[in-house]
Amino acid sequence: MSSYFKAIAVDFDGTLTEGGRPQARVLASLAEARDAGMALLLVTGRVVSDLLHVFPDAEQWFDVIVAENGAVIRRGGVSHAMTAPVPLELDAPLVELGVYFQRGQVLLGCNSEDEFLVLEQVRRLGADCQLIRNRGALMVLPSEISKGSGLLEALEGLGISYHSTIGIGDAENDLALLRHCELAVAVGNAVDSLKREADTVLTANAGEAVADFLRDRVLAGAPLPASRRWQVTLGQSDSGGRVRMPASQANVLFVGDSGVGKSYAAGLLAERLVELDYSVCILDPEGDHGPLGHLHQVVALGGSGPLPPAESVPELLRQQLGSLVVDLSLLGEERQGRYAAELLRALHEERRRSGLPHWIIVDEAQVPFGDEGAACRMFQSQKGLCLVTYDPAQLCRSSGLDFDFLIAIPGENGIHPAALEGMRERWDIDPLDRLPEPQEGQALLLRLGDSPQVELFKLGRRFIQHVRHWHKYADAHLPPRDMFQFRNYFGVTGARADNLATFRRELLLCDSTVLEHHAAHGDFSNWLAHAIHDETLASTARGLEGKSQADGAFEGLRHALVEAIEIRYLS
Repeated sequence: MSSYFKAIAVDFDGTLTEGGRPQARVLASLAEARDAGMALLLVTGRVVSDLLHVFPDAEQWFDVIVAENGAVIRRGGVSHAMTAPVPLELDAPLVELGVYFQRGQVLLGCNSEDEFLVLEQVRRLGADCQLIRNRGALMVLPSEISKGSGLLEALEGLGISYHSTIGIGDAENDLALLRHCELAVAVGNAVDSLKREADTVLTANAGEAVADFLRDRVLAGAPLPASRRWQVTLGQSDSGGRVRMPASQANVLFVGDSGVGKSYAAGLLAERLVELDYSVCILDPEGDHGPLGHLHQVVALGGSGPLPPAESVPELLRQQLGSLVVDLSLLGEERQGRYAAELLRALHEERRRSGLPHWIIVDEAQVPFGDEGAACRMFQSQKGLCLVTYDPAQLCRSSGLDFDFLIAIPGENGIHPAALEGMRERWDIDPLDRLPEPQEGQALLLRLGDSPQVELFKLGRRFIQHVRHWHKYADAHLPPRDMFQFRNYFGVTGARADNLATFRRELLLCDSTVLEHHAAHGDFSNWLAHAIHDETLASTARGLEGKSQADGAFEGLRHALVEAIEIRYLS
């Protein structure tokens, strides 16, 4: 089965079933996934009593049930409401208007044909609520609740990262679910808006599609697509375009002579991954990566301080789903090699258990991943490896150690001859047959595979080398009065940003109705001007807001504003 993903989050109506209890074949595929070690989460808009009426044994098949569109978490037979219920003051006027509705612990459910009547009463009361469509159904929920928020709460309780989770859905209310998963899957009968955002669209419908996907792809270990939503920007090409790579399910090799900046480049990748909330563990034999410990949710071990026993290091990852830099620079060569081998063994076991860390970055990788090391056997056919070496020919030749991307860093005299020879010998590739030799300040990227592609680019700037600039605007926390509160036309959504990094992240996750609301009021540009004090970026945002208002292309606003932030602060 796929060694990367540790959880499946699946919708009920229209996804797991087209009516009533799921079919035996569908349930059998769920059981196989669970037996293989995957956690199963049922994420539904139904209230618990309705769900159990049609699917009485639901709790036997799932580790957690997220009900009422994210408002209720049920585990071990106990339901826990995530917030107070929708105001009871709505009931009487809706009864007077003849609107049929049903209450759960939190939500109020009705028919979509009554949307305008319900909306009128929500506005009249000034209730902090949102209206969410689910095909023919309409749900009234507190503004901060979504399937995405409920999923994150449930995953945290299981100790699993959303970057280790596959989401499967069919309807409008599943957009938030899929946006909070690493891989977004739409069944064949899904609405068009969900299909557009999904990373993969299945051909079959509902339960049949879920069963086939689990058995034929996830459990069979077939390659799964990398998410289009989760990408890291490494730098810019000569034409000014962004050079990007998937943030998961890939292996990367950095090569370059001593002192040319290959550790800088690997650290750049680490920073980008940490910013996107991936768990990263860096084995740092020369103490080059210690400053990464200044980043949020990154802990630096070793260096001038004592190192914990190697077998206890994964516990630190589990405690915070965060990242680690393990500085081995003060250990002697023999102790360093022994500790690195023990740590890699412990990380391998932790990956099998929890999926963490998503990435393991190993500097001077020719030692633990050489022919004499055991690492190649442990990490056979795994993804999420970033190895850094001056000579790729010294890496073991196991067929299970394959790379998707190779990044060569030149020195004053170009790419080191040993590195070029290693590329020719290992992959039968001479990149300089295709491109002029890169100059200092440039790097060479090979996208490996059946038809290798080569390009030159300039590496982006590192956060930690521009602490005053980056931390002031993107990493430090603004006071509450300056935070950006994300809203739609019904009120606050519960998402907020106290720095640019969080703002960028929430832009990627928020619903298009949020974008529409803020564009109409010029909120993005005002915040960038007055809280971030960046009039240049604010001016760009102002133009994008106006353009989206004119042509209604709010997804274009999302991507263009994220790109503007990345170009100005992250490249």
